[in-house]
Amino acid sequence: MAKPWATSHISTVASGLGIDLRISGDVKSQLVDILEHQLKIVTREMENQTLESDPERKTLDDPTRLRLGFSRTRGMMIDNISRLDSIGAAAVVAANEQLENYLLRLLRLSSDAAAIERVGTIKPRHLEKALERMGGGIEREDIPTNEEIEGDPIDDVMGEIGGEILTPTLLRKMAKKFAGKPLDNDALEELLLLYYDHAANIQHDLQDNLANASHIIQMIERFQSLTMLGWMRRMLKEAGARAERAESKTVTLAHIVEVDPWD
Repeated sequence: MAKPWATSHISTVASGLGIDLRISGDVKSQLVDILEHQLKIVTREMENQTLESDPERKTLDDPTRLRLGFSRTRGMMIDNISRLDSIGAAAVVAANEQLENYLLRLLRLSSDAAAIERVGTIKPRHLEKALERMGGGIEREDIPTNEEIEGDPIDDVMGEIGGEILTPTLLRKMAKKFAGKPLDNDALEELLLLYYDHAANIQHDLQDNLANASHIIQMIERFQSLTMLGWMRRMLKEAGARAERAESKTVTLAHIVEVDPWD
């Protein structure tokens, strides 16, 4: 029988989440029990979804997405540390999350460059343009730092929620809160594409109407709507309701495309 987390660890984790208030010993104990119960729910849900997607699978997986290989990432991280002896699992997960977010942004920008040329394939020149927008050319040997990525002009378009840039992880959290169900990969990709498309349309519209003061005001209002993501919450709620009526355990692409995003 595995032991749960130590109560002292709870306050350490809470501090890392930005909680500065002292947590009483009784609350820490309750939080351990609550998290243990929540983990049971999460694990059983992941087990069910893993077997639904692959009945022959013997290992619990993340059924909602494919990730960069844990062992490969850990091995390369070990090659790059000089003052520490080993790599913790949490560090590998965090690194993979950053790499996947970076990859997503890089491919989105590359896709935009390809779309401008009206071609259906991302080619090296499109990748080069994307890297230039993210602060470095294709010859760079180092991966851009968080500061460089956060300085990307597209972040101004994407907006923030409570200090967080819209990411697949944040979108999944929103789905569980507003739709009450997890998103499958296709539904997640569709929502991110809608967000990027809307942001790009606003940006292009604003650039084409810089001399029109009233139009600029309208664009600012659209930016505010975009960054507050009220439309995303509405979409998730409606898609979640459709999934519930269909007795589906997840919100799928079909449930997303049935909702008008700008109604």
